[in-house]
Amino acid sequence: MEFPNVLAFEAETAVKILREAGYECSIVVTEPPKFKDRPQEGCPCEYVVRQRKLDNNKAEITVVRRYRKGGVHNGTQN
Repeated sequence: MEFPNVLAFEAETAVKILREAGYECSIVVTEPPKFKDRPQEGCPCEYVVRQRKLDNNKAEITVVRRYRKGGVHNGTQN
């Protein structure tokens, strides 16, 4: 079974692709260093910045959390 490339995908989409390919997926969430431990405004969006294939059809993805200011998210405007 080929391991799917999900780099730069939104986290939700990446997990769906990996599960459909038969992988159990764990997620590690991080933020850019200048934003760690500080409250942020806007809609959080998580994108895959690293992926690893583990043993026994398991995968680990690392996602970075970014905050979008303005726009529409989940049908509501911020």
